Amino acid sequence: MNRAKGFTLIELVMVIVILGILAATALPKFIDTTGEARTAAVAGIVGGLGSSNAVNYAGSLAKGQVVGTALASATGILGITDTTAGCTNTVAGNLVDGVVFAASGSGSYAVSGSSPTNVGDTVTCTVTSNDDSTKSATFVLTGTK
Repeated sequence: MNRAKGFTLIELVMVIVILGILAATALPKFIDTTGEARTAAVAGIVGGLGSSNAVNYAGSLAKGQVVGTALASATGILGITDTTAGCTNTVAGNLVDGVVFAASGSGSYAVSGSSPTNVGDTVTCTVTSNDDSTKSATFVLTGTK
């Protein structure tokens, strides 16, 4: 008797069905990588902003600023970023290089928050991706002048 070699049509269809099921369950994981990348980018920027602000504040204390002094009457110190303009202007102008901060536009980030009143006062600032407004994170801005 002659034995047939190869796969039957039913076996091939079953393999295709199983591969289709696996692809359907794995596809959403690959589609959401853009959102995860934006979340990571915002978190990275906020981490950098928080660190640079801490260094800025430490420098202001080392150069003689007195905690509790009103920012409007404090003397400007060379090399220290003035935070009286609040979150948006301080961040966009000074604390981070290589990141585009704008009200809108692809690949940029918006910063919002208030202004500290005195040296050492803290306010919470929010950084939001303009590509996806659900991707945001916060950092603390400490008053210096």
